[in-house]
Amino acid sequence: MRSGNESDWEPLLETDAKSSSSSRRPPAGSSGPGAGTCTTNRRDNKSHNQHHQEKCGRIKLGVLVALVFITFYLSLSTISIRPVVHQMVVTIPDDDEDLPGPRGLASPKVVFESSTNQIIPVIPNSMMTNNPRVVLKLQQPKHFSNDADDKTPSTFPSTTTSNATTNAVPKGFLVWGPGCKILDLDPLADDVMRLFHKEHFVPCSAKKPLTTIEQAMQTTTTTTTSSTKSTLENDTVVLRFHRDRIASHLPHYMKYIECCYQSIERSGINEKADNKFNLGECKYFSHDVLLPPNVTNGVMVRCKGSVSPTSKTRKSVYTNVHAFIRAKPAVQERLERFRDSYKQRPLSVLMVGIDSISRLNLIRAMPHTAQHLYDTGWFELKGYNKIDDNTFPNLMAILTGYNSTLAYDKCNPRKVGQLETCPFVWNMFTNSGYVTAYAEDEASINTFNYHKYGFVKPPTDYYLRPMALAAEKNLVKKTKNSLTMCLGYETYADFIYKYALDFATFYKDEPSFGLFWTNTFSHNDISDPSSMDLRIRYYLEQLDERGILNNSMVIFFSDHGLRFGAVRSLLTGWLEERLPFMFMWLPEWFKEQHPEAVQALKINRNRLTNPYDLHATLKHILELSERVDNLPAPFSCPNCQSIFQEMPWNRSCEETSIAPHWCTCSNFEKIDKSSKIVHEVLSYVIDSINKDLEDHQKNLTKKLCAKIQLKSISLAKVARYPDAAEPHTDYLLIFDAKPGSGKFETTVRHYTNRDQLKNPFEVTGSISRLNEYASQSECMHVDYLRKYCYCLRRKGG
Repeated sequence: MRSGNESDWEPLLETDAKSSSSSRRPPAGSSGPGAGTCTTNRRDNKSHNQHHQEKCGRIKLGVLVALVFITFYLSLSTISIRPVVHQMVVTIPDDDEDLPGPRGLASPKVVFESSTNQIIPVIPNSMMTNNPRVVLKLQQPKHFSNDADDKTPSTFPSTTTSNATTNAVPKGFLVWGPGCKILDLDPLADDVMRLFHKEHFVPCSAKKPLTTIEQAMQTTTTTTTSSTKSTLENDTVVLRFHRDRIASHLPHYMKYIECCYQSIERSGINEKADNKFNLGECKYFSHDVLLPPNVTNGVMVRCKGSVSPTSKTRKSVYTNVHAFIRAKPAVQERLERFRDSYKQRPLSVLMVGIDSISRLNLIRAMPHTAQHLYDTGWFELKGYNKIDDNTFPNLMAILTGYNSTLAYDKCNPRKVGQLETCPFVWNMFTNSGYVTAYAEDEASINTFNYHKYGFVKPPTDYYLRPMALAAEKNLVKKTKNSLTMCLGYETYADFIYKYALDFATFYKDEPSFGLFWTNTFSHNDISDPSSMDLRIRYYLEQLDERGILNNSMVIFFSDHGLRFGAVRSLLTGWLEERLPFMFMWLPEWFKEQHPEAVQALKINRNRLTNPYDLHATLKHILELSERVDNLPAPFSCPNCQSIFQEMPWNRSCEETSIAPHWCTCSNFEKIDKSSKIVHEVLSYVIDSINKDLEDHQKNLTKKLCAKIQLKSISLAKVARYPDAAEPHTDYLLIFDAKPGSGKFETTVRHYTNRDQLKNPFEVTGSISRLNEYASQSECMHVDYLRKYCYCLRRKGG
């Protein structure tokens, strides 16, 4: 899909190139100063001819050099506005056209009223149809481009389709139903490709690490199967010392090296419980060493070099941190206790998440990864819509079924010891006999620690944070876009993914649940993920090679797309922020046992889904093992359900707890930015922001934040709902505020028939900040206020 002004770029460039070169070269036969001075038919004396030839040669050379510089300049200017030429195009499989059509044709509210406490809603027979003659009234889309001025569609003229008995979705849409229509945009559209460039992977170190970890696990073979069991008896961890690499780590004048390892343990208490670690006694070694059983989580290795064995001057030449998985008595006892009690084979769950990657940017920036997923039979949810702004609320919806408001009310993470009182799904898995793990990179912005106290007790059986803290404090770090790309000899993401592979491999024949999350190569830039494309594909391939896919449901996903930056001024940026990628793998035995789940996943590929549905699915997995039953639906979305069941075709954001601000189903049309109603709405928004800031500062001795004012309006769109139970109009607005030039996006609902005594306006969802604010808000420590606050007193200001 081409942007609205893209067709104007290339002809202009061609015209400029021709005029630039021709203006510096007089046409043949021209007259005037210098005309004909380089012809060869002048009749002068020999010396003059020789001088003339030298002069002509210099002129020709000068013209040639000028032309080279002009061509080089034009090529640079062309590169700056044209998309990357060598871009791999992902082949996306066609949607199944022979799937059965929609079952629910009436209002979803009727369906859900009878099933609000169930993970799997029961659709009454009265709402199902097998009549192929049923004709549904649908709406026809208008043309879309990625242009900023065409951010959302104008009116949908009504049309009629008789295709009610199939699940086909019209071309150009991801989701198509009465309650939701989501556009399918081109991930390689010219306007977004001007903002994207391919990043190449750069190794973190030219040196190979001096030490590595090797684990041995006993393989037991029966007449029919071969399996790996993790037991205390066969659990051995070897710290391998590569002496052949010593020379590359020692300066040329040093000949001796001395190394030791220290165990890493969690050591903090109360408010510092999640931010402290302890290093054990330094144990010296000079060869491979078998780590004792009491070294359970990880080790730090330090090596110092010297010119002689007795030298008092020693220099640090090597530091590294190794995290590993070892059998734990409490875990082994739990596994043994539940081993023979499952009525059905338990399905393991491995969740691998990457922050801030939309479905479209996965295809754009990580085409090898995307193609691997499509080629090897992973299920995709194309209509997976986030439910809130950033990582915390979207992951909490998955892990607890709570929205942000309920989470802060029931288990406030800003109060010490409260976070673990949330109903985390990993506790449900533990109580059902599973072993659990959680790991995340960039400790300072971890989901449960950024402006929060984190966990007083380890939330899972295996918890990487103490090792991550030790690594961040002691290893050489290399940053990219303000995040830690490299941690010692490997990327921070590699550190997480290797831990994930070790956990999943160690417990591949036991029921397990693991969540492994990365932020560092994706959070701040649209192009950065491209550098990790081949590495992510490698880790996905390793899941297969190690046999992990045989017993595990793997959920490969993101929380949202990029939330700020230039791409957010495009239509694709508006959609991408709200539509993260979501892929799932199911083992063959599970698909054979549950063909209805496979059928539902194929249908749900083009249905509206959200994080609450994923929460319900995780509970559904536990129910399928027949260890538990009647688990409640997500607390903040009683209407949401397991993706192993067909989603209602007429689903909408309203019935699935997605606020209008985050909903990608909305039908907006452009309106005049200078209209009276737009300014009334924005006046309400600005007043709301200032009131929130003032309420926080009431009891403070010094005012922290400046009062903000409207600076300019970039975009105004409207969607009208006159037939709603309470008629209303939604306004989508992008505006700049001062001081600080913050760029914001908001969706405001205007209740047109509301009593004059009531406020007719309501901000839906939260207000998005579209540009970075960094140090502007360093004085504010309340998450949702940081994006509004322009500190009156700033460092260096």
